[in-house]
Amino acid sequence: MQKNQNDRASNHSCANDQQGFSLIEVVIAIAILAIGMLAAATMQIHAVRNTTSGNIFTEANMLAKATMEELKNTQDMDDLIVGDRLGITADGQPGGIYNVRWDVELVGNNARRIILTVDWNRQGGAQGISIESITRGGGV
Repeated sequence: MQKNQNDRASNHSCANDQQGFSLIEVVIAIAILAIGMLAAATMQIHAVRNTTSGNIFTEANMLAKATMEELKNTQDMDDLIVGDRLGITADGQPGGIYNVRWDVELVGNNARRIILTVDWNRQGGAQGISIESITRGGGV
């Protein structure tokens, strides 16, 4: 009987050693999980920022092309002069972040070179694109 009680005490002692995780194991697991979640959140922030930046460049490019086509379709070349549109949206409406400026140079007798720039400020930095074309007016 004495041996039987010792076996039970021995089994009971082993069972207490295997009851669960220690506090340090839980803290380490939470720290590893937090680092992983922080890395995923950082990647998501960068992805959103890059997507927004790409969208702004695309809108600026579309605005530049639309404005260039409008200028090239000017019927009377004498009406084609230096100009700008400040603070417009991608649709050309007031109240946006884009500034469109163009310069016109005489090329030969009947042609003009149009140099068009679209610029904007985003997150403290100025950015912009520039395109140019030679036209005779009337869409040519």
